[in-house]
Amino acid sequence: MMIPRILLAAAALMAVATTALAQTVTLRFWDNQQAESGLSIYQKEAVQRFEKENPNITVDVTTVPYPEYQQRLLTAVQGGNAPDVATLDQIWIAAFAKAGVIEPLDARAGAAGISSATFFKGAWDSANYDGHLWGIPFNVDAWSFTYYNKKLLQQAGIDPQSLLTWKGLAAAGKKLTGNGRFGIGLFGHKGEDTTVVLDSFIFSNGGKVLNADGSCALTSPPSVAALRYLQSLVPYAPRGILNAASGDMRQLFLNGSLAMEFWPALEQPTLLKSKLDWGFVAGTAPAGKTSIGTYGGWNLAIFKSAAHKDAAWKFIRFLTRTDVNGSVVDLIPANIAAAKTFLAEKRRGPRRILKYLEDAAPRPLSPRYLEVSNIEVTLAQDVYSGQDPAAAASKACAAIDALH
Repeated sequence: MMIPRILLAAAALMAVATTALAQTVTLRFWDNQQAESGLSIYQKEAVQRFEKENPNITVDVTTVPYPEYQQRLLTAVQGGNAPDVATLDQIWIAAFAKAGVIEPLDARAGAAGISSATFFKGAWDSANYDGHLWGIPFNVDAWSFTYYNKKLLQQAGIDPQSLLTWKGLAAAGKKLTGNGRFGIGLFGHKGEDTTVVLDSFIFSNGGKVLNADGSCALTSPPSVAALRYLQSLVPYAPRGILNAASGDMRQLFLNGSLAMEFWPALEQPTLLKSKLDWGFVAGTAPAGKTSIGTYGGWNLAIFKSAAHKDAAWKFIRFLTRTDVNGSVVDLIPANIAAAKTFLAEKRRGPRRILKYLEDAAPRPLSPRYLEVSNIEVTLAQDVYSGQDPAAAASKACAAIDALH
């Protein structure tokens, strides 16, 4: 009996499909190193869970320490050996997108019903550049919460809530400085922590670093006023601001010689392990204005050269799911629903943190961001060393505008 050709063709197609499903796809995933051994225990468990849910996908994980990570990625791209999917620092997205080495994800996100409603707005904004979505938010935090030594504030008769205003913060700084102690932990070394704190003060006064067209906005009255205010705090800070980092301020805070420090929520696990009696308020702003923090965090992106884009997208969707996102991050989940659970379980003042994250803004979305950041560091050092803030801002804007 002859078997119709159409049935033979169908059988052949089914055989091919069955073989394809049986084949295991190896997905290459790169991530910022979160533990001395590479992946944290939570990340390992998440990868195992994903592989169990997707038995035809194996995840090959490479973790890289942050100082080496961007250059390693660039080298891999140039050598035709980029991973399928990777975490990218928010500040790298624009440069990778402009270079054309990562995939726009608008269509995939739209088809999957993934939108800004799922994630913190500032985190979602950080993944958008030049009209396209280039990543899905993975984890977040915001600079800078104002942490304070409860005992020192009580002794000085200072209401912690007064720190929420610029006037109150400055008054507290003055009152808490003296007798070998300092009020406010300013720092201005050549590092990104210097930039994000500077930005948070500028944002909180309604200022910007860059205009929509990429030109410098640091000479605007709100931005200059923020610089002038920061300069007014210098007398209440430890000496050596220009060489000090946030980590140096942490040590002074922990040993009781510094009353207040600026840090993201990531500071809390360290403080919780200490014997210090501490509290925090969500940033500071001029009276009548909302404190705007500066976003930090990572987005998940797919590289154009990826051999397994569909598997990469499936992995991204898995890592950012509400039931998964909170168990695979060392910062705060970018998924809002996951963040609420995470914060309630692992941080003090979860509602304050959540509100601050909802209001926070991303750093400038520029393909030349690293150069912009270096210029901002120089600006901070100029201001902290006593230069006129307006003149220092003009100098910074000349350098930023020269990049274009």
